[in-house]
Amino acid sequence: MPFNTLPADIKEEVLTVVKAYPASEKAFRQLIDYYETELEKNEGPEGKKRRLEVVNQDSNRRQGLLADPSVLPENLEGSQIMLQIPELSVQSPFRKKINLIIGAFPGKKPFLAFTKAINVKPEFVLEDLSNDNVKFATILEVPEKKQLRVLLIMYENNMGHLYKDGPLLVQFNNDSLTEQFGPVLQNMSLVTFLLKQLGALGIPVVDGTTDNVFFVQSYNVTKEGYLYFLPNYVIFGFKKPLLVFKTSDIESVTYTSITRLTFNVSLNVLGRDSQTEKYEFSMIDQKDFERIDQYVKSKKFEDKSMAEELKAQKQLKSGSDKSGALSEAAKLVPDGSKVVGDVDDDDDEDFDANYEEDEESEEGAEGEEDEEDDGDGDGDDDGDDDGDGEDGEDGEDGEDGEDEDDDNEGKEEDNEPHDKPIDLEQELKDLQADLDDGDYLQMGEFMNMPN
Repeated sequence: MPFNTLPADIKEEVLTVVKAYPASEKAFRQLIDYYETELEKNEGPEGKKRRLEVVNQDSNRRQGLLADPSVLPENLEGSQIMLQIPELSVQSPFRKKINLIIGAFPGKKPFLAFTKAINVKPEFVLEDLSNDNVKFATILEVPEKKQLRVLLIMYENNMGHLYKDGPLLVQFNNDSLTEQFGPVLQNMSLVTFLLKQLGALGIPVVDGTTDNVFFVQSYNVTKEGYLYFLPNYVIFGFKKPLLVFKTSDIESVTYTSITRLTFNVSLNVLGRDSQTEKYEFSMIDQKDFERIDQYVKSKKFEDKSMAEELKAQKQLKSGSDKSGALSEAAKLVPDGSKVVGDVDDDDDEDFDANYEEDEESEEGAEGEEDEEDDGDGDGDDDGDDDGDGEDGEDGEDGEDGEDEDDDNEGKEEDNEPHDKPIDLEQELKDLQADLDDGDYLQMGEFMNMPN
C-alpha cells in the first residue's frame, strides 16, 4: 500500500484522517502515486539508487533493524551450488540483470542469492528460508507476453537488511530457459522444475500457471495491472506497489460501479495493526464477473454488495422501462402513438372495462325503445308498406353502417393490451369472419336509431 512508503509519523496522521473521513483515502492514494511517478520520471539512475537506499534505511530503522552489508559473504566460492540461472531481470526490491544462485554455505545451510559472479560479493541473499521469514513462492504468467513468466517470493528480511520487506520479483523468458535447460528438465516443464528446486529449500510453493488460477485486467487507483486469483492468495501486479493478500485476511468483498461493460471489486483486508483497509480494483470486464464471483463464494468471503446502503441504488437501476406489446404494435400503425397511452396503467384498464360495460347497458335500453316503435306501426296497412320500404332502406344503410361500426370495433379491440406483437389486419379479418347476418341487421338498426 502507498501509505507504507510514508514516514511513520506522517502515515499515522494520514490514517487518522482516512478513518475520520473515509472518502479522503482515494485522494491520498492518488497524491502519493502522482509524486512517486513524477520522481521516477525526473530522477536519473543514481538519484533512484540514493532514494531507494534512504527508503530502505528508513524502513529498517522503523523496524529496529540496521542495514549492515558487512554480514554478507565476500563471495560464494566454497559454497555448494545446486542451481545457477544467468542474466535474470530482477524487478524488485532492486532493478538489475543478475544471476540467480541456489546453494548451501559450508556447513550445509541453504541460501538463495543474486550475484554478478561466484567470486564477487553478492547483491542480495536470503539465508533464513524458514516459513517464518519466507512466506511462499509462485510463478505467474505475464498477460500479453506468452513467453514471459514472473517468479514472486514473499519474504520478511534479507541478509544484512539491505532492502525493505519483499516481495522479490524476477522476470524470465520461459521459452529460452526451457531450451537452455532441456536435458536437465527430463520431460518436466520449466515452471515445475523451478518450483521443485524452491520447494527443496523448504519454501511453500504455488504454481500460478495451472488452470485453476486466473487473472483479470484492472486498475488500482491510477495504476493499470492484473489481479491474480490463487488458491490462498490474491495478487495485484506488476507495477509498484505490488499488492499481495492472503485469502484468510480478506474479511469481505463488495461489487460496485456495475455497468453493462465493467464493474469494480473492493477487498476489505485485515492489516498488521488489526485495522481493516479497503483496496478497490476498477474497470474489470463484465465477462470476468462469473469467475470472480465463483472464487468469492468458494472462499466464503462475506459479500457486502447487498448492504442496506447499496440496495436502494440497485433497485433504482433495476427498474423496468420496457414498453408493452400494445406500444410496440402501435408503432406499426401511422400515428399509432397518439392513440395508445400507457397500457401498463392499471387504473386505465379499470376505466376501460367500466366504460365498455356502460356502453353495453345503453345499447340494450335503446334496443327496447326501437322495438316499441315498431309495434305501434303494425296496425296501419300503409304504415306497413312504408315500414317495409324503410326497413329495406334501413337494411342497406345498416350494411354500410355495419362496416364503419365493424372498423370501430376492430380499432377498440386493437387497443386492448396484448402479450406479444399482433397483426392488426389479420385481427380485423378474424372479427369479420365471426359475424353472421343477424349481427349485421342488429348493428344496422343501432346505427339508424332515432335520438
